[in-house]
Amino acid sequence: MGNRGSKQRLDSKQQNLSGLAPREAPLGEWESPITSAFITEKAVKLGNPYIRPSDGSLFWLEGRPEEGGRQVLVLRSPDGTTRDVTPPFASGFNVRTTVHEYGGGEYCVADDTVFFSNFKDQALYAQNLSAPGSEPRLVTQGSEARGERFADAVWDAPRQRLVAVSELHRDPSTGAELEPGRVVNRLVAIDVASGAVAELVAGADFFSSPRISPDGRWLAWVQWDFPNMPWDHTTLFVAPLQPDGSLGPHTRLAGGERGGSAVQQPRWAPDSSHLYFIDDKSGWWNLYRCRTPRTVATGTAGAAWPAGEGGGSEALHPMEADWGFPAWTLDHRSYEVLSDGSVVALFSDPAAAGASLGLLRPGGPAAGAPWQLLRINTGFTSFGAPTLAVRQLPDHSLTLAAAAGAPTRVTAVVSLTAASPSELAGTSPSDWQSLRLSKSGQVPDGYLSVPEALSYPTTFDDKPATAYMLYYPPTNKDFTYPPGVLPPLLVKSHGGPTSAAAAALNPTLQYWTSRGFAVADIDYGGSTGYGREYRNRLNGRWGVVDVQDCCAAAEWLAAAGRVDRSRLCISGGSAGGFTTLACLAFRKTFAAGASLYGVADVRLLAEHTHKFESRYMDMLVGPLPEAAAEYDARSPIKHPDGFTSPVIFFQGDEDKIVPPEQAIVMHDAVKAAGLPTALVMFKGEQHGFRQAASIRTALDGEMYFYGSVLGFPASMPDDLPKIEIENLLQSPTQ
Repeated sequence: MGNRGSKQRLDSKQQNLSGLAPREAPLGEWESPITSAFITEKAVKLGNPYIRPSDGSLFWLEGRPEEGGRQVLVLRSPDGTTRDVTPPFASGFNVRTTVHEYGGGEYCVADDTVFFSNFKDQALYAQNLSAPGSEPRLVTQGSEARGERFADAVWDAPRQRLVAVSELHRDPSTGAELEPGRVVNRLVAIDVASGAVAELVAGADFFSSPRISPDGRWLAWVQWDFPNMPWDHTTLFVAPLQPDGSLGPHTRLAGGERGGSAVQQPRWAPDSSHLYFIDDKSGWWNLYRCRTPRTVATGTAGAAWPAGEGGGSEALHPMEADWGFPAWTLDHRSYEVLSDGSVVALFSDPAAAGASLGLLRPGGPAAGAPWQLLRINTGFTSFGAPTLAVRQLPDHSLTLAAAAGAPTRVTAVVSLTAASPSELAGTSPSDWQSLRLSKSGQVPDGYLSVPEALSYPTTFDDKPATAYMLYYPPTNKDFTYPPGVLPPLLVKSHGGPTSAAAAALNPTLQYWTSRGFAVADIDYGGSTGYGREYRNRLNGRWGVVDVQDCCAAAEWLAAAGRVDRSRLCISGGSAGGFTTLACLAFRKTFAAGASLYGVADVRLLAEHTHKFESRYMDMLVGPLPEAAAEYDARSPIKHPDGFTSPVIFFQGDEDKIVPPEQAIVMHDAVKAAGLPTALVMFKGEQHGFRQAASIRTALDGEMYFYGSVLGFPASMPDDLPKIEIENLLQSPTQ
């Protein structure tokens, strides 16, 4: 199989090579300006943009490795000036919530006040936006002692309060820390003057997306129960808001039938006439809407959503594309409803290889008239979070903002202004304005590898099947391989595992390709963006399907003569680390690997991880204790004799998702087997590395490890700690 659809490259821009012929050189001698220091220097992680309706001020979050990885809220005023809202680093403030551990929905803007979660104590704070440099005020007094965290808050203007997701980690009666399975999630109302927290909805295992209708009469939300994850099976509810702020009778609008669908992202029309949402009951996450009951128009308050009135939903534009994304974090906002009922939205079309932006418009006044999809040419293939910020004025003009990137463009906060929704379709990539780059230094021409979106043959349930990858060829204008020499391959196994490879410029991948490696970023079975059936391939088969697809990708590229079969490597973080270890334990495809905070013992993960993922393994492997044998069969730690290739481990010592004990035990087992191995433990890091020194050490350390075990020159930079590789002399590769 070959290129996906008709698109051979995700970006037609080619490298601007100099007139000098590249020098022939073996692996290890390709010099590159894309160093680990270059990658982390003046680099930030951008996301979660929001446009304030009153004046068009744009907010976004920046994760800053040079400030210990803390997140800072940034404000760009209408006059173009930009400033940090969050106080300086020394203040200790860090805009980050750990609800579900992965967070999301860290801040909420209400007129001239921003409310945000602070990482250190997980309390909510208020900050005056009209007084730059003002000190944040603690809102939720006593929440730290209660072990209460908040996220995904929305402003309830008529009642001058917040409605948010709450997560309680301590027993209210004893104050004792709760076991993960007993952590309490609920929807609450927060009085921002007194800090009082009142429960609105409880009883389900998880809640997300509380959304209040613009007229203040209705609250919609999503909830789900164990063992489901939010992409398996969820339910959309709506309830009237009573005069005292409590909720009236709850009505289920979508989902709710086990195994039926995963509903997400409820959003109201600006006039409260319809409730929109995303549902995958067709097999794809498509957009739907249902009409709000007439009781709203007549002013009746407190009544339930009448059965049969508004309960029937219509699909706006059924198609084989995903308009939703896996809700690993809270507060996804991938679409916005405009004043005329049109929808501007992000979506993933398998044929397009990457995320797209579209405008859905009603087809006409006739009932059932088909909606029209107008694709907007943005030039971007990746949108962060995913979040799309939209502001529309009474004259119908609108401004869009997002954190977006492309294969040859680093992720940036970008914005676009159009005179009307219909003009969006006529815009071009040059109409987007870059406001903040995630990386200030530009990579010189001739060092960027442009990926190919490829489909390739694999098997599923012992039958022929197809999987997908982004393939990056080695690219360096100064160097080439001698005739007959093929490049080594680094297979990247993404985390999740319910996630996907991002089609954006990733300097970390370019680090490898500019040094002579080919890179294959794999969307194995279970990845998102290809519909529910493809996503469900991994159910009950984690450690089987992903392993097969990663190995098949490497073997297919080798058979095609693109890469050196003797120098195949694999690397991944979190769930991708598990896939890496499983490939090394159960197959003989790869010569070396690297696990970054990867899972080694699936049963240990199921029994000792946080609440959000505590039943995830029920879906991916099977319920315990019935599937105990499968857990042992899939866990790399149980099969140390299966390892025949070297592996290096990178781990944060504060990781609560994959505890560091897993890396320690796995490393000790590989060491005992006599294979070259190393364990690098980063102090103060959690699940994913945020500090510049950790990011650099992991990247250069992985290259150094491969060079040491595969026999090509590689060394650690002088300003980074040295890595001790055990059993190196005993390695059969030496």
